[in-house]
Amino acid sequence: MSKVIAHEELMVDFAVVALTPSVYNSPQGLSASFAKIQAEDGPMRYCVDGQNPSPSFGDLLEDGDIVELPSIYHIKNFKVIRSGSYLGKITVTYEN
Repeated sequence: MSKVIAHEELMVDFAVVALTPSVYNSPQGLSASFAKIQAEDGPMRYCVDGQNPSPSFGDLLEDGDIVELPSIYHIKNFKVIRSGSYLGKITVTYEN
């Protein structure tokens, strides 16, 4: 059974945002193997393969959508950017 090890909230604007390594891979030795991301506010675009999304490239993430990242590979390579007129926010829950 997995255990929640951390949470973070990130604001998403017109600069590419990645998840925070010190949060998902803590100095105490706990490393996430799963993450759940919930989108709030404005639309965003994301990639999970290390590519940089743009306002017109990447998978669409809209208010209320949830993305599950099933491995540390996906967590490390997740990147997101604002896609619309409004600032977005993602809330991330990490589990190991």
